[in-house]
Amino acid sequence: MSELSPQEKIQTCLDYLDKRLEETSLQTIQIAETILADIRELNLDYSEAAKNNQLAEYLTRLRDTQVNWMHQLQDIILEQTNRDLSGQVIQVLNNFTNKLNEVHLKHLDFDLPSAVASKQANAFEYLSQEEIDLLFSDQNMPSENKDL
Repeated sequence: MSELSPQEKIQTCLDYLDKRLEETSLQTIQIAETILADIRELNLDYSEAAKNNQLAEYLTRLRDTQVNWMHQLQDIILEQTNRDLSGQVIQVLNNFTNKLNEVHLKHLDFDLPSAVASKQANAFEYLSQEEIDLLFSDQNMPSENKDL
């Protein structure tokens, strides 16, 4: 990681944030697809419910589904607001770092956050939480048990 300049590290961090924002837009599409699938299913189930005299159960399911949609749509609205704000923040930070680099960053360096560094092509492999727990539990065992 040390072969990256401070400006490249900042750009790497900003790119990482931008990629995470793109992933949240995929979640929005998945929510919309779920709502459309529910609408199709509810339309098909209505005639069956009417035929079998189960409209009360159908209406309960419809109401529960609509409440679920409302919550998901609220999440989409909040997510979009956050994404718009985050996109603006990334642009401002990018402009700021470019200006800062012209003056100061030539002499400064820093380590990438581990979440960002682990996504780099030349990154060393990080231990999973399970591997960390196993390593620490092994160190806490009495020495006579380690030989087993």
